[in-house]
This record gives sequence, structure tokens and C-alpha cells, in this order.
Amino acid sequence: MNDFMSNNTTKLDIRGLRGIIREFGLIIIGIFLLFGSAGTLAWIRGWIYICLMLLYQIFYVSILMIINPQLLNERGKFSWKETKRYDKYFGIFYSIFGFSMLIVAGLDVVRFQWSSIPFITIYPSIVVFIVFSFIALWAYVSNAHFILTSRNDKLGNQRVCTIGPYRCIRHPGYLAAIICSLCYPLMLGSLFSFIPVFINMLLLIIRTFYEDKTLKTELVGYDVYSKTTKYRLFPYLW
Repeated sequence: MNDFMSNNTTKLDIRGLRGIIREFGLIIIGIFLLFGSAGTLAWIRGWIYICLMLLYQIFYVSILMIINPQLLNERGKFSWKETKRYDKYFGIFYSIFGFSMLIVAGLDVVRFQWSSIPFITIYPSIVVFIVFSFIALWAYVSNAHFILTSRNDKLGNQRVCTIGPYRCIRHPGYLAAIICSLCYPLMLGSLFSFIPVFINMLLLIIRTFYEDKTLKTELVGYDVYSKTTKYRLFPYLW
């Protein structure tokens, strides 16, 4: 969340391993929800979506294991008690609507055919997804403290990240998440799945507001950084 990349020689530990297993476990749950709601495995758009999620996760884990395994360890460390209140609510609702998107897409496109998006839209959506996935990875690589949740402990041992995409906006990882999420309904071909996606976009914007406010209060130097890097999430807008 808020430091530049470290060059330490820390190795992946049990926390990092747990985090990796958790991330792949969420993808497996997504497979069951997506194809369970569709009622069939014969859905090429569904498999394209799943393959992209798996490929990104494999690439992300591989890069961080080489460059900064400590970040994987920190992201694998999760404590409900240590998580700030606003992030607890965010985590619950973001997960609910994220999984809802998969269920809605399966019901919409395959089982009931409520809506339809031309297959050709899958190509630009894949390109945009890949581009912004690399921006997200750039944020991870640049920022040694891009941890999973905002914690109650103070940020005195961290420093403001001002390199990479953080030179342009203060929360590039969240911008990448928002743009990537808009690609999912186009990949899957479901207009109705835009509903939970839009809700999660709003949740990310709210989270950005509260996290930014927290960093200005608790992280030394962040208030000065916010004056030079003016935009939180959307360049030239906010």
C-alpha cells in the first residue's frame, strides 16, 4: 500500500504459502459457481475467463517470488481482528458481489439467456484486461507494502511509494482492479453481470477514499505526497 520495493532476501514463508493457496482456492470456488450456475461445462467464454484468471495469478505469484517474496508473506498475513473496520465491511461485500457476478453470468448467458453480448467483444476485453493486469503487477512490484487489508497497527515503519505508477496516481492498483472488472461481463457475454460489477466499483471508490484518509493521518510524508500527486484514482478527475 505505501512503500517502495525492497531488495531484501526474505524467502517465502508459511504466511505467503497460505496466501497463495487462498488465492487459487478462490479461483476454484469461482469455477464451481460459474459453471454450476450455468449448468454445464461446455461454455467456451467461461473457460476463457477462468484461464485468464489462472494465468494472471500464476504470473503474479512467480514474479513476486523472484522480486519480493516478503510482499507475498505480508499479503498472506490476514487477521480479522487487526483489520480496520471500513476494510472489514469492504471485504465482506466485495467478496459477495464478486462471486455474485459469476453466478449472474452463468444464469444469464447459458441457463436462461436473459441477455447477449456479441462474441467479438471478448477480444478487446482481453487486451484491456492484460494491459491493466500489468499495471496492477507494476504497482505490486513498485510497492513493498501493498498489503491485503488496512490494519489497525500504525504505519511508522513504512515509507511513501513514489515510483512506478504511483508517480501518476496514488492508488494505481485499485484503478487497475476497476478497469479489469469492467472486462469480465464482456468476456462472459453477460449484460446483467455488470450490476454486481458496478457495485464493486463503487465499493472500491469508497475504499480508496477511506484508505487515502487513513494514510494522510497515519503515514509520515503521505500528506505531502498527496499534494504533489494530486489524483487518488482517476487521472485528472479525482
